[in-house]
Amino acid sequence: MTFKRICLIINVVLAIAVPHSVSAQGSVSDFADPAQPLIDSILSLITPDIPDNEKAQQYYKIAEITNNIDTRQRYAQMSLDHCGKSDTHLILQNAQIISYCYYVNGQYDLLKPFLQENIDLAIKCGELFQLQKLYRIKAMYYEQVNNNDSIFFYLHKALEICIADQDSANLAGCYQELGLKYINRKFFKEAEINYRKGMEIDSIIGNVAEYAIICHRMGELYYVQDNKDYYTAKKYLTKSARIFDTISSRSIRHIISKYLAYNALADVYIHLAENTGNHDYADSCYYYNSQALNYFLSSGYSYYYCYLSMTHVEYLKFYKKYQEALEFMLELEKSIDKTNIDLLNTYYFQLRNLYFSLGDYKKAYECFEKNYATSMALTNDSAMNKVADAKAEQAVMIEKIERKNAELYHASEKRRMLTLIFSLIGGLVLTSILIFLIYRSLKIKKKINQEIELQRDEIASQRDELAAQQNRIEDFNRQLVSSINYAERIQRAAVTSIDDLHEIFPYSFVFYRPRDIVSGDFYRAIKCGKYKVMITADCTGHGIPGAFLSMLGISALKEFMVTEHDAENPGLVLDGMREFIKSTLSSHTGGLKIDDGMDMTICCFDFDKMLMHYGIANQKAYIIRKGENIKLSGDNMPVGRYLLARDHFHSYTVPIQKGDMIYMFSDGIPDQLGGPEEKKYLIRNLIALLSSFAESSTETQCQLIDKAMIEWRGNTPQVDDMTLVGIRV
Repeated sequence: MTFKRICLIINVVLAIAVPHSVSAQGSVSDFADPAQPLIDSILSLITPDIPDNEKAQQYYKIAEITNNIDTRQRYAQMSLDHCGKSDTHLILQNAQIISYCYYVNGQYDLLKPFLQENIDLAIKCGELFQLQKLYRIKAMYYEQVNNNDSIFFYLHKALEICIADQDSANLAGCYQELGLKYINRKFFKEAEINYRKGMEIDSIIGNVAEYAIICHRMGELYYVQDNKDYYTAKKYLTKSARIFDTISSRSIRHIISKYLAYNALADVYIHLAENTGNHDYADSCYYYNSQALNYFLSSGYSYYYCYLSMTHVEYLKFYKKYQEALEFMLELEKSIDKTNIDLLNTYYFQLRNLYFSLGDYKKAYECFEKNYATSMALTNDSAMNKVADAKAEQAVMIEKIERKNAELYHASEKRRMLTLIFSLIGGLVLTSILIFLIYRSLKIKKKINQEIELQRDEIASQRDELAAQQNRIEDFNRQLVSSINYAERIQRAAVTSIDDLHEIFPYSFVFYRPRDIVSGDFYRAIKCGKYKVMITADCTGHGIPGAFLSMLGISALKEFMVTEHDAENPGLVLDGMREFIKSTLSSHTGGLKIDDGMDMTICCFDFDKMLMHYGIANQKAYIIRKGENIKLSGDNMPVGRYLLARDHFHSYTVPIQKGDMIYMFSDGIPDQLGGPEEKKYLIRNLIALLSSFAESSTETQCQLIDKAMIEWRGNTPQVDDMTLVGIRV
C-alpha cells in the first residue's frame, strides 16, 4: 500500500473513537446493520408517555451501538433534542458523537461552530473527560485544513487534561494521536518517540487491545519510510496480530484494527516475497490477507475491502497469475465508490499493469488514460488551494501597486502646482524661498516623527513577542514538569511501598532520595516461596534516562526472580539480567552497542535455616553484628555490557544471626560532596555512621541518616540518587 493510503486508513479507524466503536467510512449503505435487532428492541421501549430524559437516554444507546454513521448521527441528534439543560453529561456525550460524524462525512462547515459551542460548555461545567475528547476531534478538523499549529495545540491541551486527571488510558491515546500526526507529516523520529510513550503506558496499565493497536502502528512506521525496514515491521505487526488473536473484544474499533493489522502484515510479507523470491512469504501474505478480505466483505465494509484487495492482486502477480488477477479486478470494480478518486487512481494503475503483462496494450493504454485523469484530479485538489493562495497574494500586490501609483500621481500634481505658483509670483522669490524652506523643514520633521513612531512600534512589537515567547517557554516548562511528575507517580507505583516492605521485613527501613523528580535507583522486596528477597539497584545516570533503565530493570526482575530456585542462585539471576539488558538496549538502538546498565545487590533470606544467599554486582553491602563490620564479597562488574566482564556472577551464602543489621546501598551517599572542603562522604564514614546507631530502631536509623546527609551537604546540591536499605534479622 502507498504511504498516502496507509495514513488515510489509519486516520479513519485509529484516530479518536466514539464509545465502543468506530464507524466504517464508505460501508455499503444497503448492508444490514449488525446491531439492528438490538436497535429495534430499544425502539420498542420508547413510547409517547415516557419522560424526555428517558427518551434521550434510549436514543443515545442506539447512537452508541450502531455501526452506521448516518444512523449514529440521526439518533445522537434525537437524543440531544430530548435533553434538558441540566443533562450536561449526556449533552456532551451526544455532541462528541455528532462532531465525529460531521468529521467523517466531511461536513466541516457544521463541525467547527458546533464543536466550539460544546467545548465552551465542557469548560464551563468542568467535564474534563469529554473536553479532552472534543479537543482531539478539533485537532482532526484542523488537520483537514492543514493548520499544523492548531493540530498540535489542541492535542497537547488534551494531553494536559489526561495528565492532570491521571487518565492513563486516554493519555496513551493522546500519544498515539501525536505519533499519527507526525507520521502524516513524515516526521518519523518524533512519531516513534510518541508511539513508544503510549506503548509504555498501555503496557503498565494492562490495556492489551490498545497495546496491539500501537504495535500495528509501529510496524507500519517502519515500512512507510523511504529506507523501509520490512523485517522490523514484520516483528511488530506479527506481535500485534498474535495479541489480537488472544483477546476477545466486541468493540468495532478493535475488530477492524485486528483485520487491518492482518492486512498490513500481509503487505509486508508480499514485499519480502518480491525482494527475496521466497514463496513462504507469499503464502503467509495470502493467509493474513484472505482473512481480512473475508471479514470486510462479509461485514459490508466495501471501503476497506477495495483498498485491501490490492494486496491480493500483488499476491497473484507474484505467482504470475495475471488472468486470475484481471478477473478479480474487473469484479472488484462493481464495489468501488466512483467518488473516491484516490481509490480509482490505484485501481486503474493496477489494471493497466495487468493488461500490459497480458499483452493487451490497447486496454492498457485506455487504463493509462483513466489513471492519468485520476492522478490529475488528485493533483488539482492540492493545486486549487495553492491557486487560491496565489490569487489572494496577487490581489494584495495589485492593491499595493495602485496605492503607490496614486501617491506618485499626487506628488507629481503637487510639484506642478508649486512650479505654477513660482512662475506667477516671480517677484516674490525671497518669500517663495522662505516658504520652501519652511515646508522642507516640516517635511523633515514629519519624517523624523514617523521614524520615531516606527521605532516605538517596533520596540513594542519586540516586547510583545518576547512576552509571548516567555509565556510559551513557561507553558512548555509546566507541561514538562507535569509529565515528569506523572512519570514519578508511575515509578513510585513500580517500586515496593513502605507498607509492603514492612509486611515482608517488619524491622526494616528505606532511605530513598532521588536527585531529580524521577530516579535511576530502585529497590524491590518480594517473596519467592519460603525466601524473602530484598534487591537494590543503581542504574546508569539519573533523572529521566536513569528512570527508563530502572523501569526496564523492574520489569526484568518480574521474569528472573520468581521461584525458590532463583532465590537460591542470585548469581544466575544477575546473569539473566545482564543478558536481558544487553540484548534489549542493543535491539532498541538498531544494533548499536550501549554501555548503560546497572549496579545491583540481591539478598535472599532463609529465616528457617538462618542463611542468606546473595549476589553483588559492583555494589557494597555489609552486616553489622554486635559492633563488628562484615563486608560481603561480590563481583566488580555491572549488570550490562562491560569490557572486563567475566562469564558468570557468583552466588554466595552466609549465616545470619538474630539482631544482625544488613545494609545495602547505592553509591549516592558515599559520593555526595559536602563538608568544609566539599569532599566526598566516602564509604568508611558511612559504615562508621551506621555502626554508631546499628542497635537503634530502624525508624530512628532512617531519621539519623537523613539528618547526617542534610548536615554534610549544607548548601551543596545533591549529586546523585541516594538509596540505602537496612534490614534487622
